[in-house]
Amino acid sequence: FRAKLRWHEGPHTPPSKEQSTDDKSSSSPDEDDDEEPRTDGGTPGRKDGHEPEWRSPADPDEEIEVTRDCCPECGDHFDESVGVSPRLVEEIPDPQPPEVTQYNRHYYQCDSCGTETVATHPDCPDEGQFGVNVIAQSALSRYDYRLPYRKIADRFEQLHELELSGASTWHATERAARAGRCEYEQLRREIQRADVVHIDETGVKRDGEQAWIWTFRTTEHTLYAVRESRGSDVPAEVLGEDFAGTVICDGWTAYPAFSSNLQRCWAHILREAEDVAQKQADGKPIYQALRQLYVALQARLESDLNLRERAELQRVARRELESLIERSVPDGPVATLLGKIEGGLDHWLTFVGEPAVSPTNNAAENALREPVVLRKIIGTLRNDRGMFVHETVLSLLA
Repeated sequence: FRAKLRWHEGPHTPPSKEQSTDDKSSSSPDEDDDEEPRTDGGTPGRKDGHEPEWRSPADPDEEIEVTRDCCPECGDHFDESVGVSPRLVEEIPDPQPPEVTQYNRHYYQCDSCGTETVATHPDCPDEGQFGVNVIAQSALSRYDYRLPYRKIADRFEQLHELELSGASTWHATERAARAGRCEYEQLRREIQRADVVHIDETGVKRDGEQAWIWTFRTTEHTLYAVRESRGSDVPAEVLGEDFAGTVICDGWTAYPAFSSNLQRCWAHILREAEDVAQKQADGKPIYQALRQLYVALQARLESDLNLRERAELQRVARRELESLIERSVPDGPVATLLGKIEGGLDHWLTFVGEPAVSPTNNAAENALREPVVLRKIIGTLRNDRGMFVHETVLSLLA
C-alpha cells in the first residue's frame, strides 16, 4: 500500500505530506507504555562539554535604593542594612500616545516663470495624515511580523493609543512601498550587473487566479517580482534581454528560453533520481552513479584547480553523464529521468568550469521560504496594487 502511495508523491512533496513509513507509528498505546525509561542519566538541554549560553546583563539606566524600616516579624526598628541584594529588572515603557504635529507648509510662486512650489519637510509625508514611523511600522508588522491588517490596527491602539482601521494600515503599507520603489529599482540594476544570479519561482494567487512570485538572488541582493506569467519574458524583463551572467536554476523551460548560460540544480536532479530509484529498480544504479559523480566533483574542486584543470575535469564528467544517458532502460520514470539529464547536458557542469557558480539553486529556494509562509497567511493578492506592494516590501526587507 505504501509503495502505491509513493507513486502519488513527487520528489518535491513536503515531508509533512509524505506518508510515514515509521513502524512505530502503527504500535499500540500499550506498547508505548512498555517503553523502558532512560537509564543513562540523560536530560534535555545542554549536552556535556558544551559551553553554556548566558544572556549578557544590561547596564542600569537608574538605580533605586529599596529599604525597610522595621522587622516584618516582630516590628523591631532597623538601625542600618547589613548588605545589598541587587536585582536587574528590564522593563518596557508604558504605551506612548501619538505625537500630533501640524506642518504649516508654505507655498511659493516664482515671479520669473510662474511655477508654484510647496515647501517640504523630511518628517512630513507627501500624502495622508500618518507619519513615517506609522508607515514603516505598518509595513514591518505586515511583512516581518506577518500580521493581518486588522491586527496591525489593534497593535497600534494597544501600544500607542492610535486609532486606525485595517484599511488605513493597508494604505500606510502601500505608501511605504511607493516610498521604497526607487531603492527597489536600484536593487534590480545591481542584480542586472551580477555575474551569477539564482532564479526560482513559486505560485501565488492574484484575485483568485494563478500568478507567480519570482526571486532573483545574488550573494548580496535579493529581488522579488510578482507576475501573471511564468515564461521567459519575466527574467528578460527583470534582468534585461542582454544579461550576460550565469543563471542558476531548476529545469523549468523558461530558463533555457531566456539564456544559454545556465547551471542546472544538482539538488533537484538528485532528489528526482532518488525518488525514481524508490519507484523502479532500474533507477537505483542511475541514482548511485549520479550521486557518486557529484560527490567526486565536489571533492576534486576543493583543491585549488586552475582553469585548465577545471576544463579537463569538466570534459571527464561530461563523458560520465553521456555514458549514463546511453543506458538502455524500459519506458517509465527511469527513461524520463535520463531524458531530463540529456536535455540539460550542456548545463549540469557549468560550476566545474566557473568557480563562482554554485552547483545547486538552494539560495533561491531559501529566498522563497518567506513568500511561501506569507502565501499561507494572505491567501491571495487582490489586484495590481497588492502585487506592487508585495514584491517591493519583500525585496526591501530581504
